[in-house]
Amino acid sequence: MRILFLIVSLLFFQPSLAAPEVKEGDYFGAKVVDVLPDWFKTTFMDFSEDLEEATDENKHVMIYFHQNGCPYCAKLVEDNFSDEAIIAKLQKDFDVIETNMWGDRDLVDWTGKEFSEKEFSAFMKVQFTPTILFLNSKGKIVLRLNGYQSIDKMHATLDYISKKTYFNQSYASYINSLKKDKSGTLNAHPIFESGPHMLSRSERFPAHNYLAVFFEEPNCPECDVFHQTLMQLDQTKDLFKSMQVVQLNALSDEKLITPSGKRTTASQWYDDLKLTYKPAVVFFDKQGKEIIRKDAFFKEYHFTGIIEYVATEGYKHQSNFQRYLEERSDKLRAKGVTVDIWK
Repeated sequence: MRILFLIVSLLFFQPSLAAPEVKEGDYFGAKVVDVLPDWFKTTFMDFSEDLEEATDENKHVMIYFHQNGCPYCAKLVEDNFSDEAIIAKLQKDFDVIETNMWGDRDLVDWTGKEFSEKEFSAFMKVQFTPTILFLNSKGKIVLRLNGYQSIDKMHATLDYISKKTYFNQSYASYINSLKKDKSGTLNAHPIFESGPHMLSRSERFPAHNYLAVFFEEPNCPECDVFHQTLMQLDQTKDLFKSMQVVQLNALSDEKLITPSGKRTTASQWYDDLKLTYKPAVVFFDKQGKEIIRKDAFFKEYHFTGIIEYVATEGYKHQSNFQRYLEERSDKLRAKGVTVDIWK
């Protein structure tokens, strides 16, 4: 009996061998903007009416997409929208309308279509916040900015729009014309493939790897910081290993063949893609279709998230990059990893 009791005790009262529970990782970096500028336009969210009113006052409509907790949106509001010279330009020549990427307010766009805010954001394929659209009097989008741009860049942008330079000069050409010193070389990196660049791919003749095309320019402080920081990360290098990676001088006349098979130059392709920032990185799938682009200032978490979105084929399962990032954060935190979206 004693032996039987001992066996039962060992079976039913032995310490649990289950793995210890993992403590959920912390979440940092989110920043809430409590109050938007009071000089934003008061609107009934009927953009056709807003466009008509702006046209009567010889203004452009500027639509600002944001989301709660977005640190890049907070930077835009706290830095750019607090700069007195920028405020003066915006109040004089623009009607600024805000819309929440995930909001539920009803709106009517400038063509008369009805949406909720989040439906409108999806319709406009907003992948990053802040995203800014500039409309002319005809309701045409004359410029789109995907992500945060510096105060200096915003000054140049507002001048470009308010003076209606878009009628006779592309945005890329205009920004390039402001650059005084175009000499020099680009930052080198071993992942870049040497030219000539014949990048054509199609449904019939797909490539073996995804394609990442870097557009940069000489004497570019933003490019220098980008290479000194984000391009030195082990995670960045590892993610790019499985891709074809090309670097182009966005100011040059270097000849190339695009993924669609078009013969062009680096500067013309940058213009055709309507890119607005350097360094920009555009990702293409194996058939030559664009997946996503990095066309603004981003820190580590979002930049590596963009590369991972492509390299792991996350885009095939989640079409919205912001939702993908949320899922990515949740998975990392569940493993006990601290997530800092402003790192």
